[in-house]
Amino acid sequence: MRRYRYRTSVLTGPWRESELEAANDAVRAKQAVGDNKETSGIRWTVPGRIEERITAETPRAK
Repeated sequence: MRRYRYRTSVLTGPWRESELEAANDAVRAKQAVGDNKETSGIRWTVPGRIEERITAETPRAK
């Protein structure tokens, strides 16, 4: 399973299921602003990035 969060020199967001959700968290936290000219769709206002974590999926209880 892939999970995403933003990380800046100031804050770290919660793990999310998509890069878009993580980017939206960064914008809400005022760590970035929306920018359609950027490939990621955001421009960082402080040094930052979207982190990705890949974990093995655990079986769900029935």
